[in-house]
Amino acid sequence: MAQIRVELKSVQVVEGQGIGEGNFELNLKVQEGNNKVSWPDPYPAYRVVDQGGAVYGIGKTVATYEVTTGTLSKLYSIDAFEIDKGTLGQDDLGHGDVTFELTPTMAPATKSVTITLKRPNMNAQGKVKVILAAQQVGSR
Repeated sequence: MAQIRVELKSVQVVEGQGIGEGNFELNLKVQEGNNKVSWPDPYPAYRVVDQGGAVYGIGKTVATYEVTTGTLSKLYSIDAFEIDKGTLGQDDLGHGDVTFELTPTMAPATKSVTITLKRPNMNAQGKVKVILAAQQVGSR
């Protein structure tokens, strides 16, 4: 039996919001079933992430699974929020999904999703790339 940990590894701005906007004030939520993690904390908390494309390391565990045999398929739902404060408008939001096929002998794996941020009924307001990682952390 292997223990496989899945974590929210990092985020990166891959497309800025335009001349009038600066860095991103981001909040992320990753959920799989009853397993849920928010970064940096539940919405409306945020962290400033450079819109210049630097990778921002996170390293928060979403869940750890016991995998005995075969393959355990898990779908992770990711919500991204770019928090707008003051008079600039409303929050921009987006959604993406990542699936991992977890096995007792799996090698470390990473998966990414690029999430387009926008307000309802408006054009895109930037994009972020969210990376999840899965790896074996123990066995019994």
